[in-house]
Amino acid sequence: MKIGIDMHHGFLTEELPVEQALEKAKQEGYEGVYYKSALYVSGTLDQAELQAAYQCASDLGLYIDLGIGRVNPFNTNETPEVWMLGGGNYLLAMEKLIRASASIGATELIGVTAGWKGMFDGYHVYDRYRTDVTWEEQLEATSRFLRRLAPSLREYGVRINLETHEEITTFEILRLIEEVGEDVLGVALDTANVVARGEDPVNAAKRVSPYVHQMHAKDCIVTFSDTGLVRQIRPAGEGIVDFAAVCKEIAVHSPELHMQIEDHKGLMHCDFFVDAWRQSHPDLQMADVTELFRHAKRCEQRILSGELMDPALYERFSYQEQRNQRLAASKSHLFSVVRQLVP
Repeated sequence: MKIGIDMHHGFLTEELPVEQALEKAKQEGYEGVYYKSALYVSGTLDQAELQAAYQCASDLGLYIDLGIGRVNPFNTNETPEVWMLGGGNYLLAMEKLIRASASIGATELIGVTAGWKGMFDGYHVYDRYRTDVTWEEQLEATSRFLRRLAPSLREYGVRINLETHEEITTFEILRLIEEVGEDVLGVALDTANVVARGEDPVNAAKRVSPYVHQMHAKDCIVTFSDTGLVRQIRPAGEGIVDFAAVCKEIAVHSPELHMQIEDHKGLMHCDFFVDAWRQSHPDLQMADVTELFRHAKRCEQRILSGELMDPALYERFSYQEQRNQRLAASKSHLFSVVRQLVP
């Protein structure tokens, strides 16, 4: 397994030319980088620019992994730059991104079914709770669109790995893989996002491990609230994610996995005590709920002992104040975990 850095969360290098960003990643000890789209490498998908970035990474001993963006037709309007790439033809734009990514060896792309809408209140920050279209209808549309992309994915030997994002469960992704085909669709496991959907990270990893081809390494703590639990992002190794257990599960199927550190701050609520929240999670497993509550009890004990900073106090610090410490801690912990996997 190799450990890279997400260039958009925490690393804050979108404003840097790609070559400088790659050099910075190398200097900070990462083995590769992840950009959300080939458009961040070349805004026009210019082949010379893409190859120059690939050669720079190769010379530095780094890999470049890419995302492909939204694959849910009900929210593709949120990425107008992709529509422009296809001249108004979103399918064509995605095919161009697939071809461009394959040209630099990025064949395990990360796709997302929605995005965080923090300007809204309550559950409406998630597309899962839209009122103009149900989540089930969105999943059906996503499946149809991915099946239309499948010929291009097969032609170029590329797979889209759906991220366990804040709005989708592992169960739903597994059903999509069954419908579309595991040769062109897999999982990008975000180890902390699964918690937002009521799933324990290790249990989630066990469910999807045969299909995991990308990973966002992210940790969190959970504490009790009046409506259930609250998830807070913390550096890898500080929270509830047992990365050794997760990586052991995945290594059986993908020993060469690229693991990207995705770091940011923020709180999310798991409202187990709210009927509407529970009813919107028909696959919710008691084993996961029980484990998350055990984690919450342990986290609160660690907070009371002073081992963990109180979540409210922790949120008062800006990300920039904590950035270096957070990334250094995550990197140190994850490299230690990976080293222990090697016989």
